[in-house]
Amino acid sequence: MASTIPLSVAIYENPGIMHWSLYLEADKTDDKTIIHVLGARQKYFPNIRTPSDARNSTSLVELLYLCQINVAKVETIKTIAYATPIRNELADWSCQDYVLDILRRLERALIINATDGNYIRNKEVVAAKRESWT
Repeated sequence: MASTIPLSVAIYENPGIMHWSLYLEADKTDDKTIIHVLGARQKYFPNIRTPSDARNSTSLVELLYLCQINVAKVETIKTIAYATPIRNELADWSCQDYVLDILRRLERALIINATDGNYIRNKEVVAAKRESWT
């Protein structure tokens, strides 16, 4: 079993703006995990699904690799995702912001190395795809 697994952002076709989720691509199918928010605009709630394979979705448009993460940190990542504030009071806040907010929290928790050049470039590519409701 690998000691690290890929962390990616899955981008899906969706009415309105594209839907984003974080995808933890574990070796075993039962451990593959999607982290995202569900619900309607300004009525979002967190959702973490295991097992869930982003690659199996017919609406998947793009899977953007970010970095490798330590398998031992998966439960901590889920805890951080659940603790990440849902900003329903902001009209322009979306699933895309949720993913970027979680990444910042993972960086602060030192789960992701925020000084790694490859990660920085990959995150910039993801952040540049953020869409606005307005």
